[in-house]
Amino acid sequence: MQARLPLPRLFRPSVYQGGKNPENYFEGWYFKLVNAAGTQIWSVIPGVSFSGDTHSFVQVIHANTGKTWYNRYGPEAFTFSRSRFSVGVGPNTFSSEKMVLDLDMEELEIEGTVFLEELHPYPFRLLAPGIMGWYGYVPFMECYHGVVSMQHRIRGSFRINGKDISFDGGKGYIEKDWGQSMPSDWIWMQSNHFGEDDRASFMLSVARIPWRRSFFPGFLSFLLHEGKVIRFATYNRSVIRRIEVNDEDVQVELSNRRYRLKVRAMRQDGGTLKAPRHGSMDREITESIVSSLTLDLSDSRGKALFRGKGQYAGLEIEGDVTRYFS
Repeated sequence: MQARLPLPRLFRPSVYQGGKNPENYFEGWYFKLVNAAGTQIWSVIPGVSFSGDTHSFVQVIHANTGKTWYNRYGPEAFTFSRSRFSVGVGPNTFSSEKMVLDLDMEELEIEGTVFLEELHPYPFRLLAPGIMGWYGYVPFMECYHGVVSMQHRIRGSFRINGKDISFDGGKGYIEKDWGQSMPSDWIWMQSNHFGEDDRASFMLSVARIPWRRSFFPGFLSFLLHEGKVIRFATYNRSVIRRIEVNDEDVQVELSNRRYRLKVRAMRQDGGTLKAPRHGSMDREITESIVSSLTLDLSDSRGKALFRGKGQYAGLEIEGDVTRYFS
């Protein structure tokens, strides 16, 4: 029996995409964890930065308080596998099976293991190797985006500041970014907690995308509903019919040949995270993971297909991306 060759890294966005010692390069994984009761909401971001200040890191945000922490390690503390999704930063390890944390930071100590089960990777096709579609093949993009798991179950516990916190029966989500810099302007939102469909998951990213010596406004979005992935993206000729941001909410209307989707995300206070610029983690952004959003999905004739409210939603608004869609 002939052995199957491993898929190229392009089709496996979860694995480390960088070279051994790249220049002005970052790569980071975003793990979101919500316990069964929704009373413990955390995001953990391991990553590595190759720049004038080369280092690896684990970044943490506690949604309930908005507090954030950034723990630095040397570049040698970053380990990875080319054959499977498995990365390490110091004593902390992250894979498709589990997350093991051993963090000792000011005002935050976390130790323990949370297991990840029933992962739903974003599906790939030959002409669309990931959520970026054919743009994933372009070698000079400033930033690449991947969705590692749209939805999964979690179990296990962390001992946080001396208190055991169970995540049994909870949910998780994983995505990642890699490249040189995050865009100058973007909106990002995500939720996989819909009472109307326990397996539903949604993500939308709208950004100013550098392109050669110019730029274009682009977006990526998916809705996992009843086991089907519905895609809205620049690469598949979907369009943004409306986008509006004010002090209270963000409203976006998307459409493609078969579907229309209305999104409203309610803004909430968030915490400050570090983000990359030319590989260096010297930019600060604000993220909330206690926002909420509503979705209204219909077919092209206007027939209602799904209406849901997403809880524990992530929301980032940086710059003013709306000016590029007017």
